[in-house]
Amino acid sequence: MGETSLFRVGDDVELWRVLVHLSVLVVCLLLFERMLHRLEVHAAVSTKYQQLLSKAYRELMILGLIGLGLKVIKEISSVDGSGASITAFQVADLTIFILALALILQTVCIFLILRKHNFLADRAELLPTEDLADMLPSSALSQETQELVQLRLLRHLFLNRFELPQLFPFAKYLRQAQNNQITHMTDVGAPMWALLLGVAWMLEGITMALNYGEPALARRRGLVIVLIGFSWGLLALHVVVFTFFRSCVEQLLKAVGMSAEQSTLESRLRFIAREEARAWTQEDAGNALLVMQKVQEQRELSHREQHRSSNGKYSVKSESASLIEIRWFSRKSWHFTVMMLLMLNGFYLALIVQCVFYQLEIVYADLGLLEVLAIPLPLALNTFLLQPKIFRSFVLVSSIFSMDRTTLSEVVNHFREIVELRSEFALLLCVKMQANRVLIDDLQAELKRRDPSRSGFIGVEKMREVLRVCGLHLSRFRFNSVAKLLFELKEMRIDYGQLLKLVAIAQSEDLSDSASSEQLILIHHHPLLLQSVLSDDDEEVVTTDDNTYSPPRPVLATSALLTASIPSSECVNESIAATSDVSSLSTRPQLERKRSKFQGMSSRTLCDLFHLENTEDQAVTIT
Repeated sequence: MGETSLFRVGDDVELWRVLVHLSVLVVCLLLFERMLHRLEVHAAVSTKYQQLLSKAYRELMILGLIGLGLKVIKEISSVDGSGASITAFQVADLTIFILALALILQTVCIFLILRKHNFLADRAELLPTEDLADMLPSSALSQETQELVQLRLLRHLFLNRFELPQLFPFAKYLRQAQNNQITHMTDVGAPMWALLLGVAWMLEGITMALNYGEPALARRRGLVIVLIGFSWGLLALHVVVFTFFRSCVEQLLKAVGMSAEQSTLESRLRFIAREEARAWTQEDAGNALLVMQKVQEQRELSHREQHRSSNGKYSVKSESASLIEIRWFSRKSWHFTVMMLLMLNGFYLALIVQCVFYQLEIVYADLGLLEVLAIPLPLALNTFLLQPKIFRSFVLVSSIFSMDRTTLSEVVNHFREIVELRSEFALLLCVKMQANRVLIDDLQAELKRRDPSRSGFIGVEKMREVLRVCGLHLSRFRFNSVAKLLFELKEMRIDYGQLLKLVAIAQSEDLSDSASSEQLILIHHHPLLLQSVLSDDDEEVVTTDDNTYSPPRPVLATSALLTASIPSSECVNESIAATSDVSSLSTRPQLERKRSKFQGMSSRTLCDLFHLENTEDQAVTIT
């Protein structure tokens, strides 16, 4: 047992001294919780951040539990709390914690660096191929323009390869595949831990051999030399993997017609532009959604069939997909390799923190500045330069060469949900505006009146008040939920230009003629668009008097909830009758419901609905 015990307050330590330190810890705890709360608010905008934050919490909890276990063990009389075994156990525990944090930091770094490429992918999704072809003869291509051309070519390859319509959001597919891969980076399995332990024991063996061959060399100095060699070997491995993935991307671009000669590339882009223009002209939105769902279901069926066959591969390729072969590429194998590079890089950081930092002054005195800089340089090059490029190339190759079934399902479902919700919201808002004789100019004036700084953004609550003026009454909780799907929020503020675009699209003949507005609202309504049954006075009472309780009113028919006020008994009877009439109709499959709603609508209109926040980027001039 140690000199003092943690469970003998009043004997080994005074109670007042404990209370003083407890007060300090409480203040630190409150400050830390406030910081974490702000961090969680910022992380709420992305599922990736939430998962990474959850991973960090899990590691902190594990570290705390292990620390508690060690404190209890030290209280046992037969255990020496300052012994080498206990110290080694604490060092090993801290190594795992630093490694976990290193994985999270590397993941965040990759995500932040790839944001620019994601933005370019969104622009390439909406930029006509003809515009890119017109830019080629004018001047030398900048790096940004080259990336736009490559993304546009890869998009054409992917859609043709898997027989998807032009309406398919390729940029969203790449982003979702990237997000899924980033999430998997922090999930380390048993094979990866076994490999890491093997590398650690190998480093220990090399260090022992070095000290055996050079007896005059101190053991800790030999460890520094081994770690420097390991870091530069790891850098070389990163370069090899990066070179391989770059060659894979070049093979994909070559297959779709990428050429170093501008004349050849221009002719290829113009050919693709004519194909896309023809497809956009002939493509019906309803049929396009059916094709996307068909491909999705085919991939899911293929995945189930592969589980029944021991010889099946991860993804089944179409006939056109078999025309492209990339030698030595396997999604699972290279995913393991990319994860291994992240793990080894994080492990090197943990070893540097625990084995090298405390003797940097000695290393500098003996070896000089160049050797000291050689310690963190490979780590920095791997983290900030090579890993983001490796990861982006891996996502491009793995997502295009063999379709990711899970990502495809997520993207198709998300696309359908967004266009469904936005179209119904836009039509519902237009019906309310017509009923209240509100013009789009009146709506724009009302929005600008609530934006005195002319920033183009207003708060979510102000937007809800504007919609109430137009006749669309949504509860505060319901609108906060639906606003995240309808608009692109920036710190809970809405670019109200997106609302004006929605109204303009809804008032176009293409969307308004696709279905009767009253029929659409009655049958195809979205649950999040159910209007509040509280009047303005009722909301004031609820807001000002939170302690009073009144029993809830009985739930009426869904169609009755679309009215602004609480209906009378006659209206209730009519709504019940109408509901029974609707329920007596034959139930149609969901596929047919989507088909009837968007049948006859232009795919361009549906594309504008989905890319609402990015439609202005089509006119951006590229320099």
